[in-house]
Amino acid sequence: MTSRAKATIRTTVRRAAAKILSDYQPPRLAHSDELLQELDVALERGGVDGEWGAFTLDIAGALRSSGADRFLRLRPIAKTLHPRIRSHTRGYLKYLLQSKRFSTALHKALTESPVGQPLLNPQYPLSSPLLVQHGYHLIRLLEATSLDLSVLRLVVDFGAGYGSFFRLLRNLGYGRRYIICDLPVMCALQRFYLRNVFPTEPGAQPPANLQWVSSETPEALRRETAQHSPSLFVATWSLSETPPSVREGIAAALGGFSYILCAYQRIFGDYNNAQYFEALQKGLPQFDWQHGECPVYRNNFYLIGQRRLTQPRG
Repeated sequence: MTSRAKATIRTTVRRAAAKILSDYQPPRLAHSDELLQELDVALERGGVDGEWGAFTLDIAGALRSSGADRFLRLRPIAKTLHPRIRSHTRGYLKYLLQSKRFSTALHKALTESPVGQPLLNPQYPLSSPLLVQHGYHLIRLLEATSLDLSVLRLVVDFGAGYGSFFRLLRNLGYGRRYIICDLPVMCALQRFYLRNVFPTEPGAQPPANLQWVSSETPEALRRETAQHSPSLFVATWSLSETPPSVREGIAAALGGFSYILCAYQRIFGDYNNAQYFEALQKGLPQFDWQHGECPVYRNNFYLIGQRRLTQPRG
């Protein structure tokens, strides 16, 4: 049998295994009516144009027509917020398992929740492709900096998807202040997901350490970093997809953070992100930076920084 035939068989088996693993009955979710009400309010507020404006309308329409119990399988959400990323998952997992920063705690935290019927990973059946990717983000951050979750006092998650990274850090023991900056429609989806993932919170509300910001974000970031330190700013394929006016305001507030984790694609629409993030790095000389292409996901990059204790002279 040729190598090509063997590879084809392996691919077929993996895809069949993924289909079998992912074909399970999702749990019934609470708070669906409240989610739809929040979506209506968010859409009435408007203020989002272009591709993301259309995307929020698609998400709201899919949830209304198909229900929320398996919302991670709905087309507009699965396409962007919970992708299969089959071609990268094996590489992420291999890197994780070989890293000196991979721990028993992270191994346990990578166990996926059935809320929303996430896809399961055929190489790591207790997790999902997206959660493994989030674990990879965290490992890259821990390898590049001296960050210690036990002393961290603030996390700002800019563009938080449906809330999976919050859940990962929570399951690793992080319980300090966590701010999600996102569009109103996405905030509604995150609240819905996290209320179902953590159903024992008082009043069936999201975890008390979690807050949302949807407007006047730069001002909020400056206020938060002035009050809480050390702090972490996270933006994985989010800052890189915002218009220049938004980027400008966020960039001006990043100097107050202790750690920065950004992931981005080389080109997004008409934006040359490689040039933008190189300029962002140069504009924050008080940080020690690691900046390079992701070995697992070609043409995608990490910019990871740690602020020095003293300002450079010059």
